[in-house]
Amino acid sequence: MALRLNTNYNENAKSWEIELIGEVDINSKALLKDELIQLNEKKQSDFVFKCENLEYIDSTGLGVLISFYKNVKLNNKTVHFEKLKPSILKIFTLTGLDRIFSIRN
Repeated sequence: MALRLNTNYNENAKSWEIELIGEVDINSKALLKDELIQLNEKKQSDFVFKCENLEYIDSTGLGVLISFYKNVKLNNKTVHFEKLKPSILKIFTLTGLDRIFSIRN
């Protein structure tokens, strides 16, 4: 399954909302990276990743998110993940990313 992204800027929360649908892997990392860079250049803000339809993420996808997180932190903004499936939350926990990223369920 390919990756689809739905993006929206929430004026009330002053944050980008990105719905991740499908798989974040080596085949979709360029799409994700390019989209995130464009959104951050358009408006530097907090980012909320809505993950209820995220089916899979591999190490290359995690690498894109970590790199992006570092850029967002430079502007004193935050990155949040919402509604991670148990299998994906386990990956975040095993890699220690649950201590870096804000995870809300």
